[in-house]
Amino acid sequence: MCHTCENTLQKIEGDICKLCGMMISDCNCGHKKHFYKYVCAPFYYEGAASRGIWRFKFRNATRLAGVFAKDLAECFNKHYSGYDFDLCTFVPSAKEDFEKRGYNQAELLAREFSEITELKCEELLVKSFSTQTQHSLSSAERSGNLAGAIDIKENVDVENMRILLIDDIKTTGSTLNECAKILLIGGAAEVFCLTVAITNKENR
Repeated sequence: MCHTCENTLQKIEGDICKLCGMMISDCNCGHKKHFYKYVCAPFYYEGAASRGIWRFKFRNATRLAGVFAKDLAECFNKHYSGYDFDLCTFVPSAKEDFEKRGYNQAELLAREFSEITELKCEELLVKSFSTQTQHSLSSAERSGNLAGAIDIKENVDVENMRILLIDDIKTTGSTLNECAKILLIGGAAEVFCLTVAITNKENR
């Protein structure tokens, strides 16, 4: 990364609120509980991080999966080193979305992360139909937008497992929350989340 871009990286450092993933000094989540237990990320969705994720997600820059996975691994080791995980998984993509883009960016991240950390990665969730783009909706609309769209994959056993769920961005947490809920319904003991970036509330 060039110095100009590196200087625009907004890293999430120091003590964080594990319920929203932001630095304690930025947190205003009110300690709202979710179906997932904790969430963390190495960056805020600003500057070079937002530009890189946009290219990764919409401009076929799949090589960035390996770059971001290293940041995910560092964040994971920093915040989740005291936990034993059974496996990691990723937010699913609907078939039509996958065919349009050619890949699921969350899966690429999870696979690369798995290679670095040696934490087993498995596809646990499926998205049965495409939904309206989350970033175009209000917080309340996002919660209902995914209702019924995500399910646990057939013949998957997650009973009593502690699972790490990976995605590219956390905005309100609605997508992560829906995925975590389905995993818990399927028998998982706990779901923790890890994303490349978190959108600061003021920028949603």
